Amino acid sequence: MKYLTILVPLILACGPKQSKEARNSHQNYQIPAPPSDWARVKAGGADKAWFNREMSATIYFDSNCKERFEDGSLSDLLTHLTFGLAQDEPLREESMTLDGRDALLRVYDGLLDGVQVRVGAVVTKKNQCLYDGLYIAPPARFEEGWGSFVQVVSGFRTRGN
Repeated sequence: MKYLTILVPLILACGPKQSKEARNSHQNYQIPAPPSDWARVKAGGADKAWFNREMSATIYFDSNCKERFEDGSLSDLLTHLTFGLAQDEPLREESMTLDGRDALLRVYDGLLDGVQVRVGAVVTKKNQCLYDGLYIAPPARFEEGWGSFVQVVSGFRTRGN
């Protein structure tokens, strides 16, 4: 499972270059950090990331605003976010509200460089920004860290809007 620590940041780091405004889009929102057993790590191409060594699990949160904003259905945006990682049909799907906007959450089983993982993913849109969160863990440990991901997502708030 050490591969998760290395592979996911590499995948996220391969994203397109951003303008200064897009690079600072993470300042347009706030999310709480997960509990103390999660360590802040370099986020690669995402805005924020944490890793839990005991569970070999990672939480990422990202924003894409202005010229990087993709408008589409939440379902399509979530499918795009998990493309190449998620396999088969979602194990769980839930519509919710985050900061006064519709959001969609899904849980999938997937593969990351041949390693079985379970992925929780959420997307929402607000003020020409797309916000997304990912939780990636080994299937056997997924439920153990799920509450931490839910805590991060539930605390999502945009600033000044």
